[in-house]
Amino acid sequence: MKKWIITGSVLAVLVAVFAVSRGSGDASKGGDDMPVAVAQKGDLIIDVLEGGNIQALNFLEFRNEVKLPNGIKILEIIEEGYYVTEEDVAKGKVLVRLDQSELEEAIVDHDVQFQQTDALYAEAKQNIEIQESEALSEIKAARQALRFALLDFQKFVGAEAAQETLKKLGLPFDNDSLASYEKEATDLIVKAFDAQKANGSGDESDDSNVASFALVANDSLASNVNFGDFLKEEVLGDGEAEQTIRRMRDEALVASSELSVVEESVEGAKRLHEREFITKQTLENELVGLDKARLALQRSETELELFRDYEFPKEAEKMLSLYEEALLSLIRTKREKLALMSQIYAKYRTVKRRYELELKKRENMEEQLASCVIRASQVGLVAYGGANTDYYTSRYYEGISSGATLKVGQPIITIPDMSKLGVEVKIHESHIKKIELGQKVYITAESVPDKTLTGRIAKVAVLPDSNASRYNPSLKVYPATVEIEGTHEFLKPGMSAKVEVIVDELENVTYVPVQSVFVENGQHFVFRKTLTGYERQIVEIGAHNNDFIELRKGLEEGDQVFLKMPDDYQPAQVDKSRIARRPVAPAAKEKKEDATAANEEEKPRSGKNA
Repeated sequence: MKKWIITGSVLAVLVAVFAVSRGSGDASKGGDDMPVAVAQKGDLIIDVLEGGNIQALNFLEFRNEVKLPNGIKILEIIEEGYYVTEEDVAKGKVLVRLDQSELEEAIVDHDVQFQQTDALYAEAKQNIEIQESEALSEIKAARQALRFALLDFQKFVGAEAAQETLKKLGLPFDNDSLASYEKEATDLIVKAFDAQKANGSGDESDDSNVASFALVANDSLASNVNFGDFLKEEVLGDGEAEQTIRRMRDEALVASSELSVVEESVEGAKRLHEREFITKQTLENELVGLDKARLALQRSETELELFRDYEFPKEAEKMLSLYEEALLSLIRTKREKLALMSQIYAKYRTVKRRYELELKKRENMEEQLASCVIRASQVGLVAYGGANTDYYTSRYYEGISSGATLKVGQPIITIPDMSKLGVEVKIHESHIKKIELGQKVYITAESVPDKTLTGRIAKVAVLPDSNASRYNPSLKVYPATVEIEGTHEFLKPGMSAKVEVIVDELENVTYVPVQSVFVENGQHFVFRKTLTGYERQIVEIGAHNNDFIELRKGLEEGDQVFLKMPDDYQPAQVDKSRIARRPVAPAAKEKKEDATAANEEEKPRSGKNA
C-alpha cells in the first residue's frame, strides 16, 4: 500500500512539473549539456581592439628630389641599420650618393639658354631707362613749348586781354591752370588705357574707348573769337599789338604834321613865284614835296587801318591757335609716350618673367644636384624607404639598394627619432564614431607581450584610407595615430603591436558574454536557464566590447544564460503578407530604418546572434 502511495506522489509531481513547463510562455526543456555563462554585475570597460605597427612620430626622411625622365641610380648607400653617431654628423658622413652625370649635362645645356635670357633681360632693363628718359625729355619740351605759346599770346594782346579771352574759351590762362589741365588730361589718358586693358584690347592704336577732351574739335576755338572787338571796346592790353598801333598812329600824326608844313611851304612858294622871286622849277620842287607828304600820310593811315582790320586779328588768332596746338601737342605727346612705355613695360615683364622662370629652373637644378649627396645630419638608426611606406606604395617603387633606379619623390632612407614613438592603426568604419582625440590607449608589442604600455589618441583621419579600399572598395578604414607615453628601449620601429582604445568605463552594470545575446525581429533576447530547461528573455542592451555586452533590463546578477541557441528552439514566424498589406508612413519607415541601422552598429554579432 505504501509503495503505491509513493508511486502516486512521484507521478503527481511529474505531472505538475509537466503542467508548469507546458504553461510557461517560452520556457522549454532540455539544455543540460549547453554551455552557460552567469550574468555579472560590476565595472565594464568598453574598448576597441586594433592592430598596427610601431613607428617614430618624428623622423628625418630623405627622398629623391632629382626630376629626370628615366629616374636616377644609386651609386652608394649606407647599410640599413647603421647607427649614425654625433661624430658622423660633425664630419658630414655620406649616407647616399646618386649618379649625377645626367643632371650635370642638363645643367650645362640649360646654362646656354639661361645666358641668352639673362642678356635679353639686361637689354630690356636698359631700354626702359632709355625710353623713360627720352619720353620725359619730349614731354618736358612740349610743356615748355606750351608755356612759350601762352607767353607769346599774352605778349601780343596783353596779359589782361589774354586772360579774359582764355577764361571765356575755358582754356588754361596761367601756370596754375596749366598744371591742373595737364593733370586732368593725364588722368583721362590713364583711365582710357586702363579701360582698354580691362576690355582686353591689345591694339594701342584703337581710340574707340579713349575719352574725348574739351579741346578736341573740328574747328579751332580761336576762330570763334572776334578780335576786332578788342579795338572797338578798347580792351586790348599793353601788348605788342597795342605798341604797334601806337607806333603807326604816331607815324600817321608825324606824316600829317609834315604835310601841314609842306602845304604852308607850297603856299609861300606860290606867292613868291607870283612875284617872280623864285623860279618855276623851285615851285615845282615844292609841289613834288607836297605830293610826297600826302602820300606818306596816306600810307601811314592805310598801314594803320590794315593792321587794325586784318593783321591784328590774323596774328591774334594765329597766336591763340598756336597756344591751342601746344596744349594738344602736350597731351598727344603724353599719350604717345604712355602707349610706347606700355609696350616697353609689357615686353620687359615678358622678358623678366622668362628670366625668373629660367633662374628658378636653374636654382632648382642646382638644388637637385646638391641633393644627389645625402650626408648625416641627425643621430639615429638608418632605415631604408619611408617612415609611412605601406604595402600599396611599396609595390610602386623599386627596392632600395646600390644600383637601383629611384623615381621622383621615392623615399630613400629614414632616420627615426627614437625618443617619441607611436602606433599607426587603421580604425574600421564601424568603430570610428567611438574614437576621439585624447582617449586612453593600452599598447602591447607582439615581441614583448608581457609588457603593456599606455598612450593617447593623437590623430584621427577625416577621410578613409584610399589605398586600403583600392582592392576592396567595401573596406573603409580610417588611419589613426597613437602616441606612446614615455621612452622604451625595447621598442623598435616596424614592430607589430596591438592597441586597445578605452572608449568608456562603465561602473556597476550587468553584463554577459556577447555570444549569449541574440536578435530577432528587431528584439534582443537571451536564453535564460531555468530548472526545467530555458526561457527566452527579452533584454535591453547597452554598450559592448569584443567580449561582453551591457544589459540594462531583462536579467539580474547571477542569472545563467546559454552561450548558443538551443537546437530545439523554433524562431517565431512572421506573417509577411500582413506586413506587406499594412501601410507604413514614410516618417515611420525612415525612423525604423534608422533604428535598425543603430542596432546593427551596436550589436556585436550578425545573423542569429546579437
